[in-house]
Amino acid sequence: MNEFLKRNLQFVVMLLIWVASGFVASPVAVGVVALSVILLKRKDMFPELIIGFIFILILSDSRQYQLEFAKKVKDIYLILLAAFYFFDRKQFNFKNAMVIPFIPFIIWGFIVVFRSPEMQIAFMKTLSYGLLYLVIPAYFTKAFRDKGAIFLKDFIMFVSLLFMIGVALIVLAPNFVFLAGRFSGILGNPNGLGIFTVLALILTVCTQIKFPNLFTRNELIMIYTFMALSAILSGSRNTLMCIFIFLVFTKFYKISYWYGFIAVIIAAMLYQVVFSNLPTILEALGLAKALRADTLENGSGRMVAWLFALSKINSDLKLFMFGGGFSFDEYLYYINYTMLSAMGHQGGVHNTYLALWLNTGIIGLALWLVGFFRSVFKAVTVSYTAFPMMYAVIFSATFEAWLMGSLNPFHIMFLFVLTLITTNTSDFAGEQLPAITTAEIPASEESEKTGNN
Repeated sequence: MNEFLKRNLQFVVMLLIWVASGFVASPVAVGVVALSVILLKRKDMFPELIIGFIFILILSDSRQYQLEFAKKVKDIYLILLAAFYFFDRKQFNFKNAMVIPFIPFIIWGFIVVFRSPEMQIAFMKTLSYGLLYLVIPAYFTKAFRDKGAIFLKDFIMFVSLLFMIGVALIVLAPNFVFLAGRFSGILGNPNGLGIFTVLALILTVCTQIKFPNLFTRNELIMIYTFMALSAILSGSRNTLMCIFIFLVFTKFYKISYWYGFIAVIIAAMLYQVVFSNLPTILEALGLAKALRADTLENGSGRMVAWLFALSKINSDLKLFMFGGGFSFDEYLYYINYTMLSAMGHQGGVHNTYLALWLNTGIIGLALWLVGFFRSVFKAVTVSYTAFPMMYAVIFSATFEAWLMGSLNPFHIMFLFVLTLITTNTSDFAGEQLPAITTAEIPASEESEKTGNN
């Protein structure tokens, strides 16, 4: 961590200034961030641009009113990133193939905008969704080309620093990091922290596999310790299961794809037996209270949300086929808030597939799934973690709708992972820049090669 802070001290200070400006006034913070982004581009600091964007998305998920500016500035930030991408093509003179499998879905999203009860919101959300898939993988690849594997290390260390801050605030400012008795870290809610932890862990494992000498043993201990603390303290059953799924299946697929396939078959056969007896198992392990075993049957109100969504979909053929446009799920649950609250549910649909179905119909859901599976199957030839990642994401998306939203800190992390595991290292680095790791750089030369930001 000391190495990371020394190498990126000025950038970290800039991020602290962003936060501090939010405590002054929201308009001031918006102006400071926008100006900072432009200055970063003038210096062609692409790694810092993309890390700064994720930082803003994390702040936008917060419940603290001092950080409300992040919700306003994230749209401006994405527009600026897109403008840099389109008008400075010499910096992005490589193929961005990540968006291709999702182009049919994005086009369909624009078509069904006209069915939305809030067309302007639907259009803007569809546009941001498309820009996310077009721009983010390109910036990820560009950052790697500029700094090599050091970019991945810096990003993972930055995320680890955020986890450390969250844990430290348990003592320093507990009201900031707890929601209804559950730990949420610097994110807005415990389930969000859980999703972010899962994706950060997947990215770290995939990076470690791709560049085995990138981290020291002590660095890995520190990284995984704070990830584990965040996952456990969040109390999210979904998080713990996703981590278990990813790590276990990664072990099997590392040995052989056949071993992995057999493990999936066995897991599918045992799933119903284990799930039906899960409250008893948790009670025996002494985890019933911590993991809220009493809410397993109704999924903490999710069953109400799911049945409501299905009832709406099945009662309207046009909605079934074409959906109601991006953000229709949010609109639907908002106007039915009172009724759903009386039934024991607060919030949205809590299921990515039902959210996609409500917003873009069965056609849009099918197009998104085709894009997702095409990307994963492309990654299979590059990384044996592709299928384990897919299983974990599929499970997580069953209980949360984070893959339906564009400007959240989870979807962008997912695109980072997908870009990493679908791209050969040589393609990342290009012809001019070897895929170096810190282990291959003498200590005396590292700062010169990576720069002091």
